[in-house]
Amino acid sequence: MLGKTVVLTLAIFHLETAWALAGSVSGIVVDDKGDPLSDVRVEVVYQTFNADQLMGYGQSIKAETQTGQDGRYFIDTTHLPPGEYSAHAYRIVINGGRETNVDAVGSDLSTFAGNAETVRDFVVGIVERSDDMPYGNAGIFVVNNAIMDYTDLSETEITLVNIETGTVYVRTVRPTGEGLAITGIPFGKYRASARLAGRPMQIALWGPGESDVFASSIEHEFTMGFSGNQIQVVVKP
Repeated sequence: MLGKTVVLTLAIFHLETAWALAGSVSGIVVDDKGDPLSDVRVEVVYQTFNADQLMGYGQSIKAETQTGQDGRYFIDTTHLPPGEYSAHAYRIVINGGRETNVDAVGSDLSTFAGNAETVRDFVVGIVERSDDMPYGNAGIFVVNNAIMDYTDLSETEITLVNIETGTVYVRTVRPTGEGLAITGIPFGKYRASARLAGRPMQIALWGPGESDVFASSIEHEFTMGFSGNQIQVVVKP
């Protein structure tokens, strides 16, 4: 009788252990029209750290995959360390001849246990700003005062015309950590002009190696700034 009890106890232990280690993340990625998207990168990243792991010089513990033709993905997390994880998705686009990530919007941003069966869905679309993405997930156009000019630029209106598609974006700048800017503009090459109180302003590209010649408009791609996702300009009346 004792032997049977031991065998039964061990069997229950192995079942509980297998269940405890069973973990996965799955879901679907769609565009802003609800159509499934293939080849979108999805990754699950470890969020629980201790002092020993921090000695790994910031290397992420993660698992990743891509969506299939039906927009769905599945990531097995049973081989990952126990703890809390987060999931995010992104699509790779070409910006100025190089690859740039466009982050997707998650249906649920909360962390989850690696040994749980978790569902996380995503939408790929341009975001101007949100609580999770204060700078949006695309191009950032930053406006600065010209040297020795102290005009209040807080109401500056920027017009951007996509040179390839002809799409026009008209936005008023807002304060950000990068300065006065507009955000969430799809990547591409643009013709940009500025107006203040209904009057055209002179504009020039701003940055190392850029011409300081002012004109009524400039042309550039979103390839400036530390992250390579900006157009930086200076303006004056």
